Amino acid sequence: MKADIPSRFSRKRAPSKTSATRSSIQNRLIRDFSAAILIPALITTLVGVSMLRQRVFDQAQNQVNSDLESAKVFYQHSEDRLKDALRIHATRMVIYGALARRDTAGLGEEMERIRSAEHLDILSLTDGEGRVFFRTGNPLVSEGEPARVEIVRRVLENMQPLSGTEILTCDELASESPGLVPQAFMAITPTPRARLSGAREISSGMALFGAAPVSSPGGRRLGVLYGGVLLNRNYEIVDKIRATVFRDQMYKGREVGSATIFQGDVRISTNVKNEDGSRAITTQVSAEVADEVLGRSQTWRGRAFVVNDWYLAAYSPIRNLGGNTIGMLYVGSLESPHTDSLWRSLFVFLGIAILGVVLVSGVAITVARRISRPIHAMAEAAQRIAQGEYAQKIQVTTDDEVGYLASSFNTMAAELARAQQEIQDWGEKLERKVEQRTAELKAMQNHLLQAEKMAAIGKLAAGVAHEINNPLTGVLTNSSLMLQDLPPDDPRKEDLQTIVNETLRCRRIVKGLLDFARQSTPQKQELHLNRVIEDVLALVKNQASFRNIAISTELEPKLPFLMADADQMRQVVLNIVLNAADAMPHGGELHISSQFDEASGKVVVRISDTGSGIPDEIRDKLFEPFFTTKKTGTGLGLAIAYGIVERHKGALEVESEMGPGTTFVISLPVEGAGTNGNGQ
Repeated sequence: MKADIPSRFSRKRAPSKTSATRSSIQNRLIRDFSAAILIPALITTLVGVSMLRQRVFDQAQNQVNSDLESAKVFYQHSEDRLKDALRIHATRMVIYGALARRDTAGLGEEMERIRSAEHLDILSLTDGEGRVFFRTGNPLVSEGEPARVEIVRRVLENMQPLSGTEILTCDELASESPGLVPQAFMAITPTPRARLSGAREISSGMALFGAAPVSSPGGRRLGVLYGGVLLNRNYEIVDKIRATVFRDQMYKGREVGSATIFQGDVRISTNVKNEDGSRAITTQVSAEVADEVLGRSQTWRGRAFVVNDWYLAAYSPIRNLGGNTIGMLYVGSLESPHTDSLWRSLFVFLGIAILGVVLVSGVAITVARRISRPIHAMAEAAQRIAQGEYAQKIQVTTDDEVGYLASSFNTMAAELARAQQEIQDWGEKLERKVEQRTAELKAMQNHLLQAEKMAAIGKLAAGVAHEINNPLTGVLTNSSLMLQDLPPDDPRKEDLQTIVNETLRCRRIVKGLLDFARQSTPQKQELHLNRVIEDVLALVKNQASFRNIAISTELEPKLPFLMADADQMRQVVLNIVLNAADAMPHGGELHISSQFDEASGKVVVRISDTGSGIPDEIRDKLFEPFFTTKKTGTGLGLAIAYGIVERHKGALEVESEMGPGTTFVISLPVEGAGTNGNGQ
C-alpha cells in the first residue's frame, strides 16, 4: 500500500487560473479609464439631446402657435374683406334704387356682376323687413320670403355692416342656391381615435358671411345686401394660409405646413393629403382635440397624429355670431424635420463622445502598460511558484513601491525554494519507510488470514463428516425405502420424494463445504441459468420464511447457455435467496432478473430484496468466511458462493444502502456454449 504523504510535497501543483482567464491590471485600468470618460459622455449626450429636443420642440410649438395666430388673422381678414366689399356695393344706386322702386329690372345683371367679382357663392338682397327681394343663386324664388340668415336680422337691428361664420342647413342652402347642396354634402370617413358620434354624413354647410345695410340718400332704411362663401370643398382660404404662413416649404417631397377648416369635428377644407395624394376632407379630428376645442371652446396645442403623420399642431375654435363654437381652424407643421435634426445632433454628440473615448483609451493603454508591466511579471512568477517552480527571480528596475515589492518577492521565492527542498527530502524518506512497512504488514496480514481460514475450515469439515453425514445417511436410507414401498398412486409419494431430493441436496452442500476447503474444480457442463433460478424458487416458495414475501422475476428469454457446474450455481442462488428472506423477517419483495450484456459477454443476474439494507461498516466483510450477523449462522454461505463464482471466472458484488434494500449481482462469462433461441 502506497502512502499518500509524499503527494503533498510533489513538485507540480494543479495550475490555477491562467493569465488568459484572469482579468489583468492593465485591462482593468483601460476599462476603468474608458468607463470614466464613456459614462459621463453618454450621460452628457443624453441630457444634452434631451434638453435640445425640448428646446427645439418648444420653439417649433411656439412657431406653430404664432402660425395659428397668423391663420386666425387671415381668416378674420377674409371675413372683413367680404364685409367691406358688400358695404361698398350696398351704396350703389342700382341696389338702393331697385329697393326704393320695388322693381328688379336691371338688378339681376348687377347682382351677378358683384357675385362674380367677389367670388361669392351666395348673394341676396332683402327689404327693410328682412324679406327676400332678390337672390342671384335662386332668382325664381317668390318675393317676400323671410331671409333665414342670422346676419340679416343683426344688420337690420344695428344698421352696421357685419361679417361672421354660420352653419346653413340643407334647406337653407337649397333656398339660396340649389347647386350648393351637393357641394356641402359629405359622407364622413371613419377615423381612428375620433369621437363616436354615430353621424355618418353631413348635409349642412359652413359659410363665411358678410352683410351691409342698404339706405336711401336721405338715410332711410331700405334693406340688407348679404353674401357668403361656402367653405365646404372650398380650398382657397386654407391654401392661401399655407402659402402665406408656411411659404409652401417642402421637406423630402412633402409640404411642411398644412391648414384645415373643420365643420364640427369633420374636415371640410384642408390641404392635408391622404396616402393617395387626395385632400383628406370628410375625415375627423381626434376625440381629445374635439373635447377641448368644441366641448370647452379652448385652443388646443401639442403633438398630434394628423391623418397619416405626426404634426406639431394648434387648433382654434370658430364661433358663429351668437358666440357658439361651430368649427375649428387648424395649422400644423410636420414633426419629421425637427426629429431628423435631433437625430443628426445625437449622432454628432455620439461621434464626439466616441472620439473622446478613443483618445482617452490610447492614453489609458500607455499609462496602464507602464504601471502593470512589473506587476504582471510578479504575477507570472507567482503562478510558476504555485505550479512548483520555486526558482524564480524578478528584475528590479525601479526604486519605488513596485521595486520594493519585487525585492521582497525575490527573497520570499528563495526562502520557499529552500523550504520546499527540505520538505521534499523528508517526504521521499518517509515515503520509502511507509512503503516498506506497509508491504510487511500486508504480507503478515494475508498469512495470518489464510492460516485462520484453513484451520477453521479443516475443523468444520471434520465435524461435518461425523455429525451431519451419518444422520443424513439414515434419513436418506429410510426415506428411500419408504418411497419404494408406497404404491405409485399414494399421495405421500410426492412428499417422500421431496425428502429424498432435499437429503441428497444436503449431502451435496456438505460436499460443497469440503470443496470450498479443498478449492475443488467445478464440473462444468452446458447450463441455462434461468432453469437454475426457477429450480431454486420452486424449492423455497412453499417454505414458511417465504409466505409473506412477494417473488417476481424478469428473466431474459433468449439468455445464452453457460459452461458451469449446475449444483454449485444452485447453491450460489439459494444462499443469496435465503439471505434475502432472512433480511425480510416481516415480509417484503424479492425480485430476480437475468440479462445478457453483449458489451462484456457476460450473463448478469440481479437478486434484490426490500430489507433494511447493509451498513457500510460491514459491507466489505460479507464474503469473508465465518463472518455472520446471525446468532445461529456459520458465516460460510456467502463465502462459499463467492468462491464458486470466482472459480467460474465470474464476479459476485453487492449494492446496498440503509433503507432501500440490497441487491446481489452475479456476473458469469459466456464461453464454450451455444445459445438457445427459446431460452429453455
